[in-house]
Amino acid sequence: MIDKLFLIDGMALIYRAYYAMIKNPLTSSNGKNTSVLYGFTNTLLKILKDEKPKYISVILDTKAKTFRHKAYDLYKANRKPMPDDLSEQLPMLYNVLDLLNIKIFKKDGYEADDIIGTIPNLLDCNNISTFMYSGDKDLIQLVNEKTFLFNPGNSFKPSKIYDVDNVKIKYGINPNNFIDYLALIGDTSDNIPGVKGIGAKTATKLIKEFLTIENIYDNIEKIDNPRTIKLLSESKDHAFLSKSLVTINTDVDIDFDLDALSIDKLCYDKFLSALHSYDIHSFDKFLNIKPNLENEDIKKNKSYILLDKFNDFKKFSKELNNKKIVSVDLETTSLDPNIAKIVGISFSFKENLAYYIPFMCKEDLPIKSNLNDILPILKSLLENPKIKFIGQNIKYDALVLKRNNININFIYFDTMIAESLISPEKNSYKLDNLSKDYLNYEMIPIENLIGQKSSQISMNEAPVDKVCFYACEDADIVFQIYKIQKDLLKNKKVDKLFYEVEMPLIKVLVDIEFNGVYVDKLVINELCESLQNKLNNLQNEIYKVSNKEFNINSPKQLSEVLFDDMKLKMFKKRSTSYDVLKKLVDHHPVADLLLKYRHLNKLVNTYLNKLPGFINSSTQRIHTSFNQAITSTGRLSSTNPNFQNIPIKSEVGKSIRKAFKAHDGNFIISFDYSQVELRILAHYSNEKKLIDSFQNNLDVHSKTASLIYGIDLDDVQYEHRRVAKIINYSIAYGAGPFRISQELKIPIKEASNIISNYFDRYPGIKKYIDETVSHGLDNGFVSTILGRQRNTYNLKAVNKMVQQAEKRATINMPIQGTAAEMIKVAMIQIHKKIKEKKFQSKLILQIHDELLFESPESEKDKIIKLVVKEMENAIKLSVPIKVDYNFGSNWYEAH
Repeated sequence: MIDKLFLIDGMALIYRAYYAMIKNPLTSSNGKNTSVLYGFTNTLLKILKDEKPKYISVILDTKAKTFRHKAYDLYKANRKPMPDDLSEQLPMLYNVLDLLNIKIFKKDGYEADDIIGTIPNLLDCNNISTFMYSGDKDLIQLVNEKTFLFNPGNSFKPSKIYDVDNVKIKYGINPNNFIDYLALIGDTSDNIPGVKGIGAKTATKLIKEFLTIENIYDNIEKIDNPRTIKLLSESKDHAFLSKSLVTINTDVDIDFDLDALSIDKLCYDKFLSALHSYDIHSFDKFLNIKPNLENEDIKKNKSYILLDKFNDFKKFSKELNNKKIVSVDLETTSLDPNIAKIVGISFSFKENLAYYIPFMCKEDLPIKSNLNDILPILKSLLENPKIKFIGQNIKYDALVLKRNNININFIYFDTMIAESLISPEKNSYKLDNLSKDYLNYEMIPIENLIGQKSSQISMNEAPVDKVCFYACEDADIVFQIYKIQKDLLKNKKVDKLFYEVEMPLIKVLVDIEFNGVYVDKLVINELCESLQNKLNNLQNEIYKVSNKEFNINSPKQLSEVLFDDMKLKMFKKRSTSYDVLKKLVDHHPVADLLLKYRHLNKLVNTYLNKLPGFINSSTQRIHTSFNQAITSTGRLSSTNPNFQNIPIKSEVGKSIRKAFKAHDGNFIISFDYSQVELRILAHYSNEKKLIDSFQNNLDVHSKTASLIYGIDLDDVQYEHRRVAKIINYSIAYGAGPFRISQELKIPIKEASNIISNYFDRYPGIKKYIDETVSHGLDNGFVSTILGRQRNTYNLKAVNKMVQQAEKRATINMPIQGTAAEMIKVAMIQIHKKIKEKKFQSKLILQIHDELLFESPESEKDKIIKLVVKEMENAIKLSVPIKVDYNFGSNWYEAH
């Protein structure tokens, strides 16, 4: 059997990883750029998994000059210095590789290629094939019957292994003549001169005929092309110099022991722990490293108790009733809280100690006959106002319990939401990742209990002892992480935001999700039918003006019709994107028809066709799920469905809201903050003119127009105000000249002049922007009025596109984040007052800056007064906050 030895050209792979992620770098929660670490590790593990080598090593260059520099002082003189944000990542990578215990070779005075060329010569055995993992064609000279060049591919081309035959096919020459080939053509990347004027085609012909440059010059008179003779004669010194530079030294003195390269020497535990410290978890499953439920080493320090007898449960409940802080976790039959049945519940109030009460299991346990007695006791425990309950995504547990007539009274702490404030840029807040980060503990994957995909079983079908350990582990780990996070929240000064806003908000969201919103299927169906008719008419019009029937939804077919058949101008190669079609509107009527078609088609397929699938068959209402730990600004998002994305700009889009109805005798009431982000901008910037506009209840866009155009307020026309409105909001979102030129359809220079004029009139806003970006650069974060932070490390990114995107986000985050906090505080206060006054009105949706209520007619005026007051006074600013409201039988009428 032939074993594989992989020699990785380390620096080549480092640069490859760096440039692969340069437009979207990966950063850890403390702002370290981890792109190279991630990319290098990904490739390394892929080699181990796919190629299954027996031996592996990484070969690196050093900073020292080599013998080639001494021979030619211009060698690699054209190379740019390593980018700072790349060099900063290398110690991190080398540390992780060291912990993996992978053998690394490097030697001053030599390049990685020389060591790669040396190692095959040091192998004593004949049963090893060496694979040089690199994109460097210089290594082709080393290819022989036992040494191969593994040229890594990418998303556009597959990897390729060069053996002797493949080298002949690619270059037309043998690998052992490749040095001479390189000597002739040179290498611009290494500043190797070669023979000026000789290209690959001529070089191949010469090497085929003469084999070496020595033979070429000894027989130069036999060459039939006078120009080639002239070029060779003029660059003879360069040819031989180049040969010496490209020749790989295969006799470097290194300390070599093949056993040290064995993959059996690799240490994955320390390696993974190091990756976790940089918030990289995606390779855990790749390595398939999972704890074993049967492993006693995992269990020995844990006291996880199955309460399978009613008397044991009663004894435990009395103990629990005296505890101050308790972790709780449900095991259920579904991730959807609206249909999930409780399989069991676990509690923990001490490290490594937890209890599990089974509700559903296949085993015949004594406690199963007492379930009707258990629920009332659990209800009294969970509704005890003296017990502070903590959990991971506890909103889910609270919602499932509420459906079982149990309301957790004191939701005190959620580890997922806490982590989103502590490490706002983390990729994942899943409990198993937090466990690795904080406790260096690998939790049991749920797949170990219930399997995957087609073979997956329900949790209640898994063995109860294993479910017990899994459930108790969840509660225990949450309790342990809570003890660490509570101090981190204080250190980061987000504890007040967490305890006074984010935690009380959970109960509000539980009620919103529980309430749901009624959606009339009949209205949806009628709207679908109407829009489908319009789509059919648009389709016929498109066929008519293009003189061809085709699949409008196929980008390929559409591209052929627009650019091949109709000969329309191409703006982005053959793209048929929205931006391209917008530009084509002025060139041909088909573009406007296509835009209308796509808009209606999206409404039908993305919203109308899917909304009925979200209607709960029992309640006939849609119960969306709100997320507190998704957006970096703190804005709430929703899923199943995403109500934030329901279109509002077109009249047709707005008509979808007609399906969202109140029950008979009730009203839908919509409350919407008016220009809230501009008001927050006025507060942050302390811009006197903008503050004056709001304090005097002026039309802020008309006022801005009068200032930037230098006209009286009474002379402001519609177009003036339209432009001013775009500028006001674009500036708040950090837009620059290009973005504004696109919005206004004007040249970039004109947009620059408008922005300059805007800042002249509003100098406070310019100052706010400059100071906010400066704060982000100096401190690595910006924050909202209540303290939520967003990391801004990419303000120092080398890539300008990444840097500019970060700048826009930096400018906008304090504004949008404060707006999110304002509506959250309002929701908490409104929810509290509704409970106190025992109103029947219900908060049923939150969408951006809007709250939606369903209210009986008898409470309508009272709820309007209450909600407006709380929304307008949620957070006091230097400008008044204004709330617009309306009501009707459905959302459309109320908006």
